[in-house]
Amino acid sequence: MKKSIVILIFVLSSFMTFGGINAQSNEELVNGFIKNIKSENEKIVIEIVDNFGNDFSLDITIKTEIGIETQSGERWVGTINNDQEYVVFLLEEAQHSLEPISVKYSGESINSLVSYESSNIKNNLGYLAGSFIFLALLFFGYLFIINNKIKIISSKN
Repeated sequence: MKKSIVILIFVLSSFMTFGGINAQSNEELVNGFIKNIKSENEKIVIEIVDNFGNDFSLDITIKTEIGIETQSGERWVGTINNDQEYVVFLLEEAQHSLEPISVKYSGESINSLVSYESSNIKNNLGYLAGSFIFLALLFFGYLFIINNKIKIISSKN
């Protein structure tokens, strides 16, 4: 009995320790929107305003990992080494559409920049539920028709 209580307390306490998303010890995490973009030689200076109104001016360098969702819904992943002008174009699209982004940075340089996925979970769950109900009605309707045909065939014999 005492062992089960100790195990239960251990399991519950282990779930409580994983309460949030943490960056590495030398990294900071900011969620917000792009305010301004400036392209320089081998870096892009980006100004971000977070959800609390704080402004951040950070550098996207050649080491920055970027994952941005385009207007067509595709996901672009890469660095500014691939094509700096295209990255600026994607960031400007994200700025104009007020797409929220998450940035991990240390000092003034960004380690990773990721845009949030824009799909609406509630809408998707509605479509999923509607599809499930439709398929269930088809399945049970098919069973009803087959059952009636079996009754007709068995009554003729």
